[in-house]
Order: sequence, then C-alpha cells, then structure tokens
Amino acid sequence: MLTETYKGRKLKVRKGREWGTLTGSVNGTPVSWPISRDEAAVLADLRNQVDWIDREPVDGARWGAEWYAPGTYAICERSGIHPVALGGQCRHPYCIKAAQEEAGSQAAGPAQPGRTP
Repeated sequence: MLTETYKGRKLKVRKGREWGTLTGSVNGTPVSWPISRDEAAVLADLRNQVDWIDREPVDGARWGAEWYAPGTYAICERSGIHPVALGGQCRHPYCIKAAQEEAGSQAAGPAQPGRTP
C-alpha cells in the first residue's frame, strides 16, 4: 500500500478485491476501478488527475469534493454534496435548474385565491 499527500489531497493505492489488482482513493473516496499495474503507476495517475482538475475552477457538475484540496471549496447548500467555489454559486445542472425555478416562482408572486396559474 502506498499513501501520499499531494497538493492537499490524501492519495492511497491498495490491493483490490480481485487477485493482482490495485485500487486508488483520494481523500478516502475510491476513485478508480480495479487495475492491474504497479502501485507507483497508479499513484502517478492519481497525481496527474489532480493536476488536470486543478487547471479548472471548482465545478461540482464535473468532479466530486474528494478531488479538491481542503479549504478550496464549500459544499452546496441546496444539494449538500456538490463542491462549490468559495463565495460562488453551484454549477451543477440540478442546482441551476432549481435556482431558476425558485426565481420564476418568486417573480410570479403569491398565488391568489380563485386563480390558477
């Protein structure tokens, strides 16, 4: 088993369930399927993935919170699971749609008795 902290993420490579396979995890979350390679190569793949993700802004629509360094994101209040840039809005399609629906219902005003929208 190999472990390493890379750019604030805890990377781990361990034996998989099937004989001769390895699995990787980032911040305790499994992120790879069982693969048959050496531990150093799996760890290098995880580092490359972290580097790739760090090129983009925090985007809960693409990557889970486990991929971001602690303190670089907040969790979406609407969903409770999507990572959000600090001080930003959630970019996940579900949350964008819910926010648009909320804004539309507030713009329509309160329902009046006897009228159907």
